[in-house]
Amino acid sequence: MFPTDISVFSEIFTTKNMIAYLSLSVISSILLFLCSLKFILVLQQSGYKSKRYFKWLGARETPYLSRLMLLCLLGFLFFCVLSMSFTPLLGKIFASYVGFISYFLFSTLYINTEKHVNKKVPLRKTARIVRFSICYSIVLLAVNLGVMLLLDFLAFKIGSEVVAILRYSIICALPFLTPYLVFVVHILTYPLERVISRYYIRTSTRKLYRSQVLKIGITGSYGKTSVKEILKTILSQKYRVLATPSSYNTPLGIALSVKQLDSTHDVFIAEMGARSKGDIRTLANMVKPMYGVLTGVNNQHLETFGSLENTKDTKYELFEGLDVGGEGFFSADNSGSLELCNRFGGEKYLAGINGENNLVTATDVIVDSRGTTFTLNIKGEQPVSCTTVLLGKHAVSNICLAAAVAYKIGLTPQEIAMGINRIQTIMHRLELMPNNRDIVIIDDSYNSNEDGVKAAMEVLSTFSGRKIVLTPGLVELGKMENVMNLEFGKTLAKYADYVFVIGKHNAEMLVSGLIEGGMPRENIKFAKTLNRANEELNSFMKEGDVVLFENDLPDNYS
Repeated sequence: MFPTDISVFSEIFTTKNMIAYLSLSVISSILLFLCSLKFILVLQQSGYKSKRYFKWLGARETPYLSRLMLLCLLGFLFFCVLSMSFTPLLGKIFASYVGFISYFLFSTLYINTEKHVNKKVPLRKTARIVRFSICYSIVLLAVNLGVMLLLDFLAFKIGSEVVAILRYSIICALPFLTPYLVFVVHILTYPLERVISRYYIRTSTRKLYRSQVLKIGITGSYGKTSVKEILKTILSQKYRVLATPSSYNTPLGIALSVKQLDSTHDVFIAEMGARSKGDIRTLANMVKPMYGVLTGVNNQHLETFGSLENTKDTKYELFEGLDVGGEGFFSADNSGSLELCNRFGGEKYLAGINGENNLVTATDVIVDSRGTTFTLNIKGEQPVSCTTVLLGKHAVSNICLAAAVAYKIGLTPQEIAMGINRIQTIMHRLELMPNNRDIVIIDDSYNSNEDGVKAAMEVLSTFSGRKIVLTPGLVELGKMENVMNLEFGKTLAKYADYVFVIGKHNAEMLVSGLIEGGMPRENIKFAKTLNRANEELNSFMKEGDVVLFENDLPDNYS
């Protein structure tokens, strides 16, 4: 029997052993934190929404829980084998620590594997993530220490030699608990984050209210970031412009951007995103823009909006929240945008390639592999010739919308044309990627949608050579997802020679659409992940090929 008298406790809890004991807890906590990075990333990308986090976690295709379960099982088995094997050599007390070698080994193996997983959007080092990480680290250390103390107590209480030797093997189950510990810490920190968020938003709202800067709000189902960057570049010919960076289109994202606003700025551009009704109203009330811009409305994020009508109503919230005398700018190339333009009773302008009553339109559009040229026509002004590195007619439509806003603010057609010529490619949005081979690579991996697919296929058709498309299909479309991916497959069959279908989520409908569209089965290839597809693509490509990366599943989508 394992001795239970007080002398054994005195022997174990020496200073030397306690240092080792604490060291093991610290190392274990570090490994558990590293094992948790994927779950922290998904929590961040889910907007810290519990429902979206657990939907991803519980999805059948999410592999991380099954990997952790296998890690825990293998770690437990090897822990037991090592501990029992070293008992004759080290004794009952210290043999129980040897098993940690297997635990550390398998945890490190899992972490190393996750390093090579493609992440569309990396974990952003925000103040909230820093606070979360500190709290999470403290919880992990407390859990490790608590579990070890509890296991010690139970082992000595039971008094069995085998139980005492293997008591720490239970710790091998901790990696499997990390996604739930992440959520627990999120709940613990939520009240503080709520207070901090409200403070930032109130402070930013007051700052914007007092500022003399011209405020512009941009929303739409797609193209928000593109129009924002285009408008910022054009306006920068004459004004000092501050725009929300990247896709910072939430209340806190805008609030953080406003912190940079000072008296030298003339214009503030806020991108406004939404996933449910009321989201845009919150942002519009915060910014109170003088100009509202709508890029277009489609079925993007239909999964969260529920219906296209809800999407339209949500986008229209921007125009309901304009400042007194505010003006609306609407794309003439989207039926949803035209509908909301008719609904708006204030001063409004249309812009785009189509339509007869546009303030700004484009003619003589020529798209090739080097970019796009066109003539910009502003009502009442002489036409100007423009050149841009952006690809496709949809880019010209976005430019027309931005040009309309710039013109009403005070730029001349010539200044607008100069700005258009200086527009840079926008990351992951039909971006030409350099490479050291005679191959054209087009990165259109940002969230795609029905209109985005049309634009991408139009651009693809301007190139010669074998056309290869890599895609996981379209997501976040709710009940329409199967139908849309079937149609997507049919469309791909018309423009692509080969298609790499990535993942399983939309594979069945994509393949059905491709075959119905006339693509031979042997031209359809499959890859479990984007990394696997890239590996196969490297050996498949040859000079003269055109490769399009169309959409990429977000990290919080299975």
